[in-house]
Amino acid sequence: MSQFPQQNQSPHQNEWIAPPLQAAPLGLTVQQAPVRTFVPPTEGERIWSNNITYFIGRIIDSGAFGTVYECVDEWGNELAAKVISPQSQTYEQVRAIWHAELMSLLYLRHPNITYVHAAFEFRDTFYIVMERCAMTLSAILLAPGLNGELWLPHVARHVLHALHFIHGSGYVHKDLHAGNILVSHQRDAMAPWKDPVWQFKVADLGISNLEGNIRQSGSIVAQWIMPPECLNHSEFGAVGRHVDIYHVGLLLLNLIHNKELHFGRQDILDGVPRQLAEAHSSPYAPAIARALRRHVSSRTQSAIELWREVSATAASLRSQQT
Repeated sequence: MSQFPQQNQSPHQNEWIAPPLQAAPLGLTVQQAPVRTFVPPTEGERIWSNNITYFIGRIIDSGAFGTVYECVDEWGNELAAKVISPQSQTYEQVRAIWHAELMSLLYLRHPNITYVHAAFEFRDTFYIVMERCAMTLSAILLAPGLNGELWLPHVARHVLHALHFIHGSGYVHKDLHAGNILVSHQRDAMAPWKDPVWQFKVADLGISNLEGNIRQSGSIVAQWIMPPECLNHSEFGAVGRHVDIYHVGLLLLNLIHNKELHFGRQDILDGVPRQLAEAHSSPYAPAIARALRRHVSSRTQSAIELWREVSATAASLRSQQT
């Protein structure tokens, strides 16, 4: 439990400093601003909003922007509750972050994007309650004996379908990596003995932007998936939706290598990811290599274009097996 700092307070201070009182006309009093206190939930706790109780479980994940907890509502839905972390920001700043992510989730509703069930403030703490997925693509890449090439067309179809919708709505995700691709298990409640249907979903729209609002320099992109144009846009081209195409190329490159690959800044500038794709024997390698070209103008231009290449390759492989 911690108090939000005031806007002009040092991030190293923990105490809320109320704004100074202003002079008031005779006979009137000035009300002090309320103290806002961040209160994260604990395992086993109940919280509520809109007359619905949510039962908080264990922590699933934690990152720079928040912590995600297992959660079940009174309807019996298995959910995930994301709590936005203050990170030494003011109450108003945290609320703005929460509101921006919520608006993206509400606007970008698609079968291959994680679905938001509720969003609310409880005890000065901001929640986004979403569907809970079974695992991430990272977990699949860590599985022993993985044959990523078999998974590739299914992952590509779902992720690129979501991406086509995101781009068509004028947004860029900017943070597509294996940890942000979730695996949803859709079960039949009337036939629970049946195997679940697997579906891949794009998650974490926290740093997504309208394409026209993206800064060409200093745009927020995770260091380990930094595309060339974010390192040198004057040489490689403008920062925009092609960032997401490059990120999908990295995802698919991981799948044909059956593991998560990591590249440094110089690797990206030298085109090492594309070179690895070109040297691979997978039938999908040429499409992946085009998605990983350093220069934006030479890269695959859209999600549907990349899907058409992957789909054609998958169809060719099926025809060879019959």
